[in-house]
Amino acid sequence: MPFITLTTVDLMFRMIVAAALMMASQIAVAQLSFDLPPIEYSTTAPTDPVAKLNAKVASGDLVLQRDAKFGYLPALLEVLQIPLSSQTLVFSKTSMQRHLISPANPRAIYFNDQTYVGWVPHGEVIEISSTDPMLGTTFYTIEQYSPRRQMRISRRTERCLFCHASSDTGRVPGLLMQSTYTDLDGHRVMPVDSIWPKSSGPLQTRWGGWFATGTHGQQSHLGNLMIDSGDIVTDDIELNNGNVSELSKWFDVTTYPSPHSDLVALMVLEHQVTMHNRLTDTNHRVRHLIRSAEITNQEQGRVKSFLTAEEIIMIDQLAEDLVDTLLMVGALKFSEPVLGSSQFGKEFSAIGPVSAKGKSLRTLDLQRRLFRYPCSYLIYSDSFAALPEQVKTQSIKRLAAVLNGVDVREKYSHLSSEDRVAIREILRSTKPEFAL
Repeated sequence: MPFITLTTVDLMFRMIVAAALMMASQIAVAQLSFDLPPIEYSTTAPTDPVAKLNAKVASGDLVLQRDAKFGYLPALLEVLQIPLSSQTLVFSKTSMQRHLISPANPRAIYFNDQTYVGWVPHGEVIEISSTDPMLGTTFYTIEQYSPRRQMRISRRTERCLFCHASSDTGRVPGLLMQSTYTDLDGHRVMPVDSIWPKSSGPLQTRWGGWFATGTHGQQSHLGNLMIDSGDIVTDDIELNNGNVSELSKWFDVTTYPSPHSDLVALMVLEHQVTMHNRLTDTNHRVRHLIRSAEITNQEQGRVKSFLTAEEIIMIDQLAEDLVDTLLMVGALKFSEPVLGSSQFGKEFSAIGPVSAKGKSLRTLDLQRRLFRYPCSYLIYSDSFAALPEQVKTQSIKRLAAVLNGVDVREKYSHLSSEDRVAIREILRSTKPEFAL
């Protein structure tokens, strides 16, 4: 990777452009459809795991104990069943507590299939994103140093949605995981080739602004990489940013519950962000389409469930896009094996469910790709189950066509015949209602 050079004029211009784009996205939030019927995001009571936890805390049925060093973080991770090994560390100033974040004091992200917890040493709040089957991503904070005797979980909407309902999330309440060049203080810098990857992006575009521990051979990435005050990548960081086993040369790892920012956890996180956003986008689009159709049908005296040929085509296209994401079309291929630095991979794969033949969609490959069987485990999620029947049924039909070898288009060429048989067997065994 060549040295990166930035002139002061270039940097100032790009910062101005970035600020203008941010302002435009903030204005656009007010015009988005997620607060209109049938979604009504801001006024609908969520049912995600954190909402359920909040109800228990508010009623006094559950009390979370505050740790002297980490605040409510350990108790929160335990009650939400979020593994400590999922810790990933981001040092770009990309959250509401950006004033605290830097390479010397990165922000930690912990996650399971439904919920994401953000914590930074000395942070005023713990930031939480959770996945509601009907609303999409919901946002909460917990005050770490509140004078109140009772801990409180507060739902957040407007402030979080400035960024989390932008074009980067598909204009729905969603998740963000960006990769961007970052200076030695954690400020984003904007050279021409700044990277904003999806989970299908190549490894060399990933993890700018993040720490990454683990091994990956000669493959390169942007993790552990900083641009110095002279506008070039320092020799030390440029030559040694990969294949990192520990992070103590950048910050005091003892201030965190775990010393890792496991690259396998980073890749799983990237997949989840993409998949959750796709599920929310599909859910919202189809529900809006159906509501519009129902209004038109009532006006024209047709049966409520009638769909025009155009509307059926639109639902079919959304189903295809969803299946493409489920089957990881365009996902990263490794040129060499990769290996994480923590127990994350082992713990993640052990969760299941497991087929009658002992196979699981959570089995990691790490030799040539991330997952052994390229079909997202989030097919088991409440978000998938809550999809409108019209698009869910069509998605299952399309999935069956691919797995049964009927749809053999080039974009599915990453699925060998053995892959298709294995995925079909897993789904038949663990989700028999699919009837694949």
